Amino acid sequence: MMKEKKVIFTDSEIVEFCKATKDTNELHNPEFMGKMGKRIIVPGMFALSRTVNLSAGLLKSQANVIKVIFNSLLSAGDFVTLCTIPDPADPFEVRLSAINHKDTLASKDDYARMFKGERKFDNFIEGIHRRLDMETQQIECFKRLIGANDLDVANFLFAFAYTSRALLDAIDYPETEIEKEIDGVINKNSNVSPFYQSLELHIPSPFPVFNPGSAIDYYIHYEREIACKLYTAHVRCEIDGKVIFYSQYKMGGIPDLVILRMAKDAHPHKQALPKL
Repeated sequence: MMKEKKVIFTDSEIVEFCKATKDTNELHNPEFMGKMGKRIIVPGMFALSRTVNLSAGLLKSQANVIKVIFNSLLSAGDFVTLCTIPDPADPFEVRLSAINHKDTLASKDDYARMFKGERKFDNFIEGIHRRLDMETQQIECFKRLIGANDLDVANFLFAFAYTSRALLDAIDYPETEIEKEIDGVINKNSNVSPFYQSLELHIPSPFPVFNPGSAIDYYIHYEREIACKLYTAHVRCEIDGKVIFYSQYKMGGIPDLVILRMAKDAHPHKQALPKL
């Protein structure tokens, strides 16, 4: 059965989500975006987490793969329809959609989905250890914001969303040559922001149930696809030595001017023009 929820992502919710997941990108900062006359951008993992949560039962009992395409942006104040749409040919697959004027989780060739795959969960790549501390209130805030009723699903989706912070830490504090190269693309160029084009997440069986501790361990390995343009990040997530998931991200840098052109204009009564 199709599950659907109509939502509006507010400034305060986005700020809370970024605080919970330690996302410091200024594109989610109302003060910064207000000076540009723009509404803040909804973090991709916020919209995705709320969408996946609609089919929490399938995630916990059957699905072991989530594939996502980030094709366009959502802005604060947008009316968005989040939905999971069953595949009539496969009872263990649902399409994931976040629809404004179009499905932001789909391209003309593909779409986001959650399903039960056949591939064995044993092909992850070793990577550099990045540990992120966490506090109980982070998960409590995250659970409330995505509307989760199942604590196990909320814990899992938090570890999934928190991966973005670990990936950025690997760039902010690079150790490998490729990490240093990405650091040069992102951090040494103030006019470029990181952008995830797609991701693929694999979940072990049975579904990983855990009690959040004081830290999450991420093992990250970056590969170069196209120098200074496109990279693949392999991530293994563990808590207390237990593997929670393995994921792959296709990512690169996108000019801030391009993002600002895609962002919606601020509401007239809130718009603040940049200083001349």
